Parts: sequence; structure tokens; C-alpha cells
Amino acid sequence: MNGVFTIWEPKFSEVIIEADQRSYAMSEPVKYPDNIEIIDCSLGTNPLGAPECLRDIDIPADTCNLCDYPAPEPDDLKKAISRSHPEWKLGMDQILVSGGSMGVIVTLARLLISRGTLLSGISPQFTDAVVQCLCNGAVYRPVRLFAPDYRISIDPLLEIIKENQCVIYLDRPNNPTGQVTSLKDVEKLAEAGMENDSWIISDEAYADYLPDEESAVTLKFPNLIVCRSFSKGLGAAGLRIGYAVSNDCRLSDLFRKAQPPFAVGALDAVMGVKVIDDKDFLDKTRKYVHLAKTAVAEVFNEKDGLSVAYTDNRVPIMLVSQKNGNLAARLAAVGISCEAGSGFFDMDDTSVRLRVPSPDKLETFLKRVRAL
Repeated sequence: MNGVFTIWEPKFSEVIIEADQRSYAMSEPVKYPDNIEIIDCSLGTNPLGAPECLRDIDIPADTCNLCDYPAPEPDDLKKAISRSHPEWKLGMDQILVSGGSMGVIVTLARLLISRGTLLSGISPQFTDAVVQCLCNGAVYRPVRLFAPDYRISIDPLLEIIKENQCVIYLDRPNNPTGQVTSLKDVEKLAEAGMENDSWIISDEAYADYLPDEESAVTLKFPNLIVCRSFSKGLGAAGLRIGYAVSNDCRLSDLFRKAQPPFAVGALDAVMGVKVIDDKDFLDKTRKYVHLAKTAVAEVFNEKDGLSVAYTDNRVPIMLVSQKNGNLAARLAAVGISCEAGSGFFDMDDTSVRLRVPSPDKLETFLKRVRAL
């Protein structure tokens, strides 16, 4: 069969970053002290844990037969999503469910990216989404943010769209800084993309911490796709449910054909309805995150040599930096787990991404940071 099939293997050293070939490399494992409880601030899960509705749930056998394959598209889950967000005025055909928001991104990368496609975004940003696009042949040319505040401006992105047909990947809120690009700026990007057939992907994995009226779903551009997740504000990362909202019927049809079948399990779909209907848990989460984020940002800003990037205190993640040395190792030495900056493009271990600690660990966390 030689000569009939060609397998393209991405060479990351050649295609990851167009400008100066900078890549990312995972840092060495950090060491934690013995006999100290580790405060986990690494993954972006809900700091309150899972909602109460998942701790004691009755699954009727007649609505969730685990012997059968799940529905290709769980209608009850899609109806719950639409019902939970009345301001979005969603039709069922607009909602594309998948196995977590990463499942959405993997399928979108297969559909929108081919070898040589220009991909841009704000760097640093969610690494795994960029990697999926690179594996499909993208050329990544991001707009880089700079220390110490890493403040986002979309003007360079608008210039890229003006000069090139491309795909823009925008994590909103931004991961790792936690800042939120304004809805007006997303509208500008979508309008510019309409001029030359460019796609805008707004990844709103952390957007459940924000009110619905701030979601890009409220914008009805056919070239704008919005990705949402059950893993962050909804507190259900273990269910692996995500969805996209699309205003382009052609893209929606292709998405349903391209993604693997039975992407959301039957049990996940039933439990997902319970989760999305639990508004009390989401309200409680939002209140705690704002309180904790304010306190955590203040304690870091009080420390000489440490700085917090520009951020939104409604979002549970933030980027903390120092001028020299391994900050992840420094925090590990006092029993705080975080995400090292080297896990992101254009960053190194002088920076870390932190998620606010759980409520029972907040005071201990603040004391440990003050003792750095």
C-alpha cells in the first residue's frame, strides 16, 4: 500500500509557533514537604466540589438503560440546556453536545483546520485546544501577552483577521489569566471574520461563573461558535459533558457527522439534567469564588516580588508571576499545588496558574502565602 496512503506526522518543532519557533515543555515534578496537607489549586474544577444533586441521585431504569447504546443526541439534556438559559433563545439544532468541551474542540479542529490553516488567539491560552489544532496541521501565530499584567487587547487579532483568512481561538474567560474579553470585542472579531470567511471559536469553559447576558451565545453570527462545559462552574467534570452553540446549519450538520458516535453516555446525560437545573449550587459557587479570588489576589499582591496578572475576580483562576526562579516549586514547598507556567505556550516556571482553594482550605492557603 506504500504510495497510496500518506500519514502526516506533525513536527511540533517546525509548526507550533510561526514567529520564533517557541514551544512549551512540561516542568519537572515538584516536591512537597512530608507531613503537610497539600492544598490543591491546580486543575480548574469547581472549588466547592460536586453539587449536592450528584451525591444522592436516583436513576430510574426505564429512562436510563445502561445495556443499550445512548442516544446520539440526548434530547432531555439539550432541552435542559435551552431551558436553563432562556435569554439565549436556543433552538435544539443549535446545540451540539459532546464528551466535554474538549470533545467539542477536537471535532471542531477536524472540521475547521487543515494543513496550513492559520490559527491565532491570545497567548498564553488553553494549551490542549491549540495542540488539537496543530495535530490537524494548523500554523499557530498568536498575539502574545506581556508581563506583568498580561492585559488583553484584540486590536492585533483584528489586524490578523483583516490580512488573513484564519481561525481565531479565544478562551473567554482566558485560561490562565482569568480575564474576560468584552462581548463588544467578540462582536468586532466576528464582524471582521465575516469579511473574509474566518471562524471565531469562543471557548467559554469558565463562563458559568458569569451571567448569561455576558455569553457570546447572545451574538448570532454564523461564523461564531461558542463552546461550553459542565466541568467548571457546574461542578461536574467527571460527567464529561460539553456542548457547542452554532448558528451555521452546515457546520452543525458536519459536526454531527464528524464526531464519534454516542459521545455522551446515557448516565451522564441523565445526571447532567440534574446538574444544570441546580441553580442554587451555581449561585453559591459564584458568591464564594468572588470572595475567595479577591482575598487570594490581595495576598499575592502584598508580597514583594510577586504579581497577579490582570484578571476578573468572578473567575476562579489567575496567573501569578515572579521575576526569577521556579514559582511552582516555591509554592509546593509550602504545600500548595498549582499549574506550572511551562504548561502553556510562551511561558515558563516563573509563573503559575492558580485556582482559588476550597472554602475549608482558604484561610490556611492565605497563611501559607503570607509565609512565603
